[in-house]
Amino acid sequence: MTKTAPKLDSNYFLPYQAGWIKDPAHAKLWDKSRRIGATYAESYKAVRKRNLEKGRIDYWFSSADESAAFEFAEYCQRWCDIIDQVFEFITEPYDHEIDTPEGKKTVQRNRYVIWFPNRSRITCMSSNPKRFRSKGGDVTLDEFDWHDDADEMYSAAEPCLMWGGDLSILTTRSFEGSNFDRKAIDAKKVLSGELDPNKDFVLPWSYHYTPITVAVEQGLAEKIKKLDHIDPVVRERFLHECRARAGDQDKFNREYMCTPSSEAATLIPYDLYYACQDPNCLKTVGSGPKYMGFDIAREQHKTVIWIDELVGDVLVTRVIVTLRKTPYGVQKQTIADLIRKHDVVRACGDATGIGDMLVEELQREFGEYRVNKVKFTLETKDHLASLQFGRMQDRRCRVPDDQDVRESFHSIRKVVTPTKNVRYDTSQSGQEHGDEWWASTLAKEAANIPHDKPDVFLCRAG
Repeated sequence: MTKTAPKLDSNYFLPYQAGWIKDPAHAKLWDKSRRIGATYAESYKAVRKRNLEKGRIDYWFSSADESAAFEFAEYCQRWCDIIDQVFEFITEPYDHEIDTPEGKKTVQRNRYVIWFPNRSRITCMSSNPKRFRSKGGDVTLDEFDWHDDADEMYSAAEPCLMWGGDLSILTTRSFEGSNFDRKAIDAKKVLSGELDPNKDFVLPWSYHYTPITVAVEQGLAEKIKKLDHIDPVVRERFLHECRARAGDQDKFNREYMCTPSSEAATLIPYDLYYACQDPNCLKTVGSGPKYMGFDIAREQHKTVIWIDELVGDVLVTRVIVTLRKTPYGVQKQTIADLIRKHDVVRACGDATGIGDMLVEELQREFGEYRVNKVKFTLETKDHLASLQFGRMQDRRCRVPDDQDVRESFHSIRKVVTPTKNVRYDTSQSGQEHGDEWWASTLAKEAANIPHDKPDVFLCRAG
């Protein structure tokens, strides 16, 4: 005799899990903490719908890796055993292409399929956008922020909504500006009335928010500890242990508090900066060739002049001069004096907007070969940032033990827009403009221009 599905009571599900299962919306987001039983709840929902529906409605589940797909399949199989409805459980191998330094390589992956008596099925597999194309039914993207190509996964999955399927996206956060972060922001704006789905081309996502604190308030700690009563001490200790395991506040926020990581989004993590740090680099100046970069500002931000010395194949920071609210004439004279004093081989200057005339005056004085005009565009910023990032990864530059410089480098965020453009923002708009960072990248570009080709400027204004 067929058994009925378990009731949505506390023996099986906590309130936030039951809320997700009972939500009838076709498009759902779950902004969640790690290990709160979200996938467990989703597996019940998937099995329950396949069991109750008379017609065939297929279900497609994808997580960031194959082990997570197998875990979900195991959850589904357990529910199938409880309601005695499973028809067949099979493992299917399939070919999967991956990119390697040598080119594309085909590896074998597994997908896990559960067939039901009504011939509907649950298919579980790792992240692979091609596998989702031309598939109908319900789609769930688990740990969405951690898929290799979240944008493509979403593009492959979202057409299921056109034919009446459900699209569920569950994830722990990764970084600011991610695909899920943008969707969560839109969902919140719809809830607050700032966006209207009928006018603003946004989906009316049903948004579920469960940081670890909410999960604990609803009984997670007691459930894990197998207690039948509320225990405030156990709850407090449980949260303390989660924070201690995370190691630092940024990771705790990301893994447990549904807060995208600032560290994950930054182009230059602190560890990378420290690996290139030299506390003595500004104390001496050697006889090697010098290269300058300068980022121009007048009122809101600061002008930064940066000089590197080439020592072997390493660019070592030797001079950093910061000017605030300084007249252009004084700025121009300061730069000119530094070029002469340190016999700078080449300087690259920010000629975007207000810096254009200043750079032209320096070019008239020193020549276009010695002073190179750079206009900041998406392309030039990507080139400059990639050049500096590569040098730091290869440990071919030295930076000072200076908090302002370190924070300037750390403030740079690399954001890939929905149209696949790369944009570089700073983490504290209006406060931090990354001035030291961009001056340093311009110095690296000055050193990057071939000595024997004075007419070649990679970032020169057109």
